[in-house]
Amino acid sequence: MKNKKRSVLIIIAIVAAIVALAALSPAISETIGMFNVRKYITQDIKNVDNIVIIGECPEVDGKAQSVAGIKEAVRLGADAVKVDLCFRPDGAPVITDRYEDNAEADTVEELFTEMNDDKYSDVKIFLNIIQLSELSQLNQLAVKYNMVGRVYLIGIDVSHYGLVTSDDTILPFLLKYDFSAEDLQSMKDGKFSAPECIAKYGAGGLEIDSKFATEEIVSTLDNFGIPFIVSGTGNAGDYCKTLLSGASAVVVDDTEESRQILDDWIKAMQERNKVQ
Repeated sequence: MKNKKRSVLIIIAIVAAIVALAALSPAISETIGMFNVRKYITQDIKNVDNIVIIGECPEVDGKAQSVAGIKEAVRLGADAVKVDLCFRPDGAPVITDRYEDNAEADTVEELFTEMNDDKYSDVKIFLNIIQLSELSQLNQLAVKYNMVGRVYLIGIDVSHYGLVTSDDTILPFLLKYDFSAEDLQSMKDGKFSAPECIAKYGAGGLEIDSKFATEEIVSTLDNFGIPFIVSGTGNAGDYCKTLLSGASAVVVDDTEESRQILDDWIKAMQERNKVQ
């Protein structure tokens, strides 16, 4: 009986330790993240003047995506904002990730109207396609509100290539692209060529995951004049590594934190330059 009781106590202790660790893990993760940030900030960003923070749209007043949320992202420090795009049965484009029951979603027309305010005239919008429909109404709105060149379509993965082409939209669109082993080897051999999908579909550039944001890939894309954004920076460490790779347009989960890190980094670089 004593052994059985001891086993029960050990199990209880293990469970308690697991629960305690789970409770502490966010704090531990944050501490490690901040340590990594301080380590990265000791290095210099190559193209610091060209960085564009693309913020995810935060929830405002219980609404996951809205015009108010976009404004809040800008207030928190975003240079551009990423929101999801769906369409109503009548073809009207709306800001939401719900392709069903989206009657209450803010419309893209409401968004474009607000973005014409002088306060938001430099803000770019990345519309992440969740549900695709006829793009004619979106094209018309972009022209009506002079948003061509400020709005980009993203979220088009390889399984959906060809569903959006330059024949369908006057807005530039970026294709999600995963670099193959052959791509990487061709870069090393100096034989890399622009991905065929860009010319084939008339894409404006690429959307790449942060795991591909290496100095080699970033410099190759820059040398070929291929515009791109980096997504998938799930934490501060990924964000910092992406900036060090030379990438300039980065999608971030936490706009406020990302802006603060960049501001602190720029300040640290300025201090180093003074010493030199």
